[in-house]
Amino acid sequence: MLLERLARLGYASIGLVYFIAGGLAAASGLGLGGSTGGQHTAFRTILRQPFGRVLLAVMAAGLAGYALWRVVSAFTDSEHRGGDPKGLALRAGSVGRGLAYAVITVEVARLLLHRGGGSGGDAKTQHWTRAIMEKPFGHWLVALAGLVIIGYGAYQLYAAWDAKLSKRISLGEMDAAVRRKVVTISRFGIGARGVVFFVIGGSLVLAGFKHNASEARGTSGALRALPLPLLVLVGIGLVAYGVYALVNARYRRITT
Repeated sequence: MLLERLARLGYASIGLVYFIAGGLAAASGLGLGGSTGGQHTAFRTILRQPFGRVLLAVMAAGLAGYALWRVVSAFTDSEHRGGDPKGLALRAGSVGRGLAYAVITVEVARLLLHRGGGSGGDAKTQHWTRAIMEKPFGHWLVALAGLVIIGYGAYQLYAAWDAKLSKRISLGEMDAAVRRKVVTISRFGIGARGVVFFVIGGSLVLAGFKHNASEARGTSGALRALPLPLLVLVGIGLVAYGVYALVNARYRRITT
């Protein structure tokens, strides 16, 4: 089905972005150039390559399909999450991911249309944080959003510690030795991503309590906040998360 193929292409696109963003972050920590610009820099790096515009257009289609699949699967419960509190929370998380990648798709489209692709992650995060703070109880909403993101980061760390990956990935199709390596790499990647979410969420909580939007950080700011040894480790971990995304692209059971 078309939506399934686009979702798999979306997973592959996510994998490529994490490969580039993680590699650049690790290189930056090692003093080899690189960048802590996160996905924003990764997309621009792709655009500068030969046939980069074509590749970015294909990736945009995949990311849009992934975003649509996340939202549709949540509302139709095609993954059989159920209607209990846990199931509803997982479905709400799926909608959140879908909306987040819809925003990313728009940014990629802006790059393709020569409209700059917007500002970097920190600038956008601070812009929206400032806008929310101008509303009644806005600083509490920002702090609450930070706590939610910290919670998601904690969930990612738990998923990395837990020996099981998603039951929706058919790893049984792999050779046993390869499967063990894939699980180890994936767990490392999920944990590294959890660390980044922790820093982002913490910055939003701090911004809310200080009533200061400039405290808010996106992915790039979160990477810059890490001490160099941890930056290298997290950068390598984000590359590992790229492997995990590619595993999903190939082996995840996707129902539409």
